Amino acid sequence: PAEIDAELARATSAAEVTSGLSFRLYVGVLPEGRATAESLLAERGAAAADTVLVAVDPAARGLEIVTGSVAAASLDDRTCGLAALAMTSSFAAGDLVGGIRNGLQILGAHGRHPRTRHTDTF
Repeated sequence: PAEIDAELARATSAAEVTSGLSFRLYVGVLPEGRATAESLLAERGAAAADTVLVAVDPAARGLEIVTGSVAAASLDDRTCGLAALAMTSSFAAGDLVGGIRNGLQILGAHGRHPRTRHTDTF
């Protein structure tokens, strides 16, 4: 599992670098589903605002993507749904790590703020 942990850490880091958001990954039991995931995000305190939490409960076949208030401005429900679809498709094929990696790539790419060459101020 050390190599799996390293692969997921690289995927999480890449999503952070690409998007400028903070990503947290939780793989384990989500006894209350989304409510548990929201509690995990809230534990980040003030840092929760720009955090994206991807919570996966393999045994219950559960997946929750929870965004803080700042992160939600960059990642809408449609984008999170696309990432969830990519992940669950891989999960169904038995590829938990690949599914998480693919989902993080999508979230990182879509969470990126577009660069501007020129900004006018009035």
